[in-house]
Order: sequence, then structure tokens, then C-alpha cells
Amino acid sequence: MDESVKNPGIDLWNAVRGREGTETGQVRSQVDSVDSTTLVNMNGQAWQQYRMDTLIPNAAIVLGLVLLAIVVFRLVRGKIPIRAGRSTHKIKRFSTFQRYVHWTTAILFVALSITGVVLLFGRYVVIPVFGAEIGGTLTWLFKSIHDYAGPAFAVALVVLVVTFIKGNLPNLSDLKWLAKGGGLFGGHASAGRYNAGEKGWYWTAAIVGAFVVVSGLVMDFPNFGQGRDTMTYYHWIHSISAVIVMAFAMGHIYMGTIAMEGAFEVMQTGYCDANWAKEHHDEWYAEMQQAGEIEEGSPLPRQVNAEASPHPNV
Repeated sequence: MDESVKNPGIDLWNAVRGREGTETGQVRSQVDSVDSTTLVNMNGQAWQQYRMDTLIPNAAIVLGLVLLAIVVFRLVRGKIPIRAGRSTHKIKRFSTFQRYVHWTTAILFVALSITGVVLLFGRYVVIPVFGAEIGGTLTWLFKSIHDYAGPAFAVALVVLVVTFIKGNLPNLSDLKWLAKGGGLFGGHASAGRYNAGEKGWYWTAAIVGAFVVVSGLVMDFPNFGQGRDTMTYYHWIHSISAVIVMAFAMGHIYMGTIAMEGAFEVMQTGYCDANWAKEHHDEWYAEMQQAGEIEEGSPLPRQVNAEASPHPNV
């Protein structure tokens, strides 16, 4: 075969694969839509390979290390008690509306996290455990929940950010709190209404959560002219941002539930024990005391040994 004669199929298959330098008019379609003339999307294939070989293994490592850190922290630190024991006074910390906003956002977040983890790791966990037929059905169900819960979470997150912005703006006392590791290093670490750790979670949820929400909405509503390359790009942003938020959320959930005595009841009832506030948010406690916001309450019968914890602020 004469090598000087160009193979007529080269340009066709270059166009099919969407390679640069090819004539876009060589592939035609009766369907008038975005990417209708792209038969094989090479960028999509590259994304699939990156997702399988890099994203999923690294996501598993990140989430696994966070879980391991929580377990180690629990074993070393134990449960953080109220050193002075329960008091006979309480302070209203959150309003009914604030608690409603928090729990609505939290429930939607947990639903999205669970379904998102299934979509990310389903091929390695769900299908091998339940089989292809049941695993496929579960994955479809979880994807449907994920798609519908996403827009609701977007609204809830905006409301939550606006509702809790007061007290979450950073200040110089946050640097002192961080320098002492929240009380792990250097003794007592003073804090206002929210400490630096809580503020860090708030801004992570607000900023990184915005990337999760926007990218999720782009993928949830593909009827606004998004091409495959656009969807691939936002899928990349969505996956990485979601893993970051979930990693931070694991620490937040642990600290707000079983890590610290008196913490969960604050968001459960809206009130905190006065001694809890004095030990963990002493600057805010002083403000509430000056404003006359400390109320009479009923202490729990169990008193915690003050020597049980050398670090009251963590």
C-alpha cells in the first residue's frame, strides 16, 4: 500500500473520538443537542479511569484515616466529662428555630453521605455483598434518594449558614484556642459562643459545602445545555468536595454526640448546663451571666469526678 495515500478512515475515527485538529463536520447527527456528534468522549473515559484508579482509593484512605483518628482519640482521651459536675442552672443556647434548621440540614446531610458513599464504593462493597441484581437495585434506590435530597439540602444549607453566622466570625481569641489545642496543650483555652474548632467546621460546611451543592445541582439538572465535559468537570469537583466535607463532619458528629458530656443535649433541648458552658465557653458564659440569662434547672443525679479529665476544654 502506498504510504503517501492517506487512509480515509483516520479523519473519521479522529472525529468520532473528538480529537483535536479534526474537522467537526465529518460526524453528523439527526439529534440536535449538545455533544450529539461526539460518539466517543475521550475525556469521559479519562475521568472514569481517574475515578476508579485514584479518586475512590484516596477517598477510602482519607475517610478511613479520619475514622482511625477518632478511635485513637477516644481510646487515649476517653469521654470528656463536666469536671465540676452538673449544676442547678442552665442557659438557653439555641432557639427552637435554630435546632430545627440544624437537624433538618443534619438529616439531609447524613442521607446524602450514606447514599453518596454507596454510589462511590458500591462496586466494591454493595454488589459483592448483595449480588449484582439486589446490589443494582439498592444502588438505583440510593441514587434516587441522593438526587432528590440534594436540592433540599442546598436550601437547608443556605438557611443554616445565615442562621448560625452570628458568633462564627473569626477573632484573635481563636488563635489562642488553637495554640492550646482546645485545652490539650497549655491548660484552659477560653472561647466565646463558638470555639475555633466549631468555627472551622462552620466555614468548612459553608464554603466547601457550596462547591458540593453547586456541582451537585449542575449534575442533578442536565437539561440546561451542559455537555459531557462540563458534567465530568463538576463530577470531579463534587466528589472531592464531598469527601472533604464528610471527613470534617465525622469529627463534628463525634464531638457533638458521644465525645463530650452535656454536648448532645444542647442541640437536643436547646439548653446547656451552666458548668458545661463555664468549662467550654467561658467568655460566652460570662456574657450570659452579665445579661441575666442563667436559669434555674434540675441537675442530673450523677456527679462527675473533677479529677477524671485533665483537659476540660476539648
